[in-house]
Amino acid sequence: MSLPKSMKALVLRDYAGWQSAAVEDVPLPVPGERDVLIKVAAASLNFADLLMMEGKYQVKPDLPFIAGRDAAGVVVAAGPGVTGFKVGDRVCTQDSTGAFAEYDCSPDWSCTVLPPEIGFEDAAACATAIATVAGAMKLRADLKPGQSVIITGATGGVGSMAIQYALLLGVRPIAVVSNEEKAALARSLGAEAVVLTAGMADPVQEVRLAIREQGFHHVDAIIDMVGGNVGEGALRCVRPGGRYVIVGFASGDLPTLNAGYLLVKDVMVFGSSLQRLMRARDPELTQAVHDAFAALAVGKLKSQIDEIFPLSDSAAGFERMARRQALGKVVFSVGAAD
Repeated sequence: MSLPKSMKALVLRDYAGWQSAAVEDVPLPVPGERDVLIKVAAASLNFADLLMMEGKYQVKPDLPFIAGRDAAGVVVAAGPGVTGFKVGDRVCTQDSTGAFAEYDCSPDWSCTVLPPEIGFEDAAACATAIATVAGAMKLRADLKPGQSVIITGATGGVGSMAIQYALLLGVRPIAVVSNEEKAALARSLGAEAVVLTAGMADPVQEVRLAIREQGFHHVDAIIDMVGGNVGEGALRCVRPGGRYVIVGFASGDLPTLNAGYLLVKDVMVFGSSLQRLMRARDPELTQAVHDAFAALAVGKLKSQIDEIFPLSDSAAGFERMARRQALGKVVFSVGAAD
């Protein structure tokens, strides 16, 4: 297969936020020992991408770098140490950077072969979402059928998948959202209870009361993607021996968890690092991700796409995410990969 020497990519040359990113012509990356080179058809935006472009994320790439975590397309080359993928495979990837480009060079541990029924835009929208919720809910929260889970930030790209994944596991989802439009989406996705935080003067107390008023007094686990006071309020509803799983801090504030409360209630606190689990090639996560994509292929899970923008108009997508207007994933259409 003949490949070009250069490609178009969204490049960040300083940590001044998404507004400073620009589409440039850059050299085509060369795959290393265990890398795959993917011709990208679609990519999707995560809140973590915005934080990374401001230099506020846990991972801080050297400048300049190509932004973007989630991409889907076709393998066009592979390093000599790659065994699980071959040229022509339809895949998605969730590496830390490199997705917002015509070609993405990703380590093989970050990639998943796609069932033929899944389109590239849906795959890009679900790449990080599926792996994140599988790791957080199945491995860390260890949720079982009949149990209950509080999901904060429940209508973002990951949160909307978390509601569906809970139902797939036979778990009762409680969605915590910030406005009525998001509450309606959470209900449509199957949330058994919905807590609206808009207008709350004291989220620590009011989130707790709102969850209990809907009949949930001893919740088994929390999947917290928001942090701050919202997570602290949700913690007050967890049963003794329950689990609090930290996935992210979309509020911008770290949760300040009361150590005395954790001790008395015997609550276990976990961080859920998708990158670490995938790098370790955790077999339980690998199987859970495979099963989730199989469920997506037959419609038991659905991608939640907010809007699709061409990569050349990525600023519109970034602005929508930054203003917290997106219901689900913002997707960038890059090109034909097949």
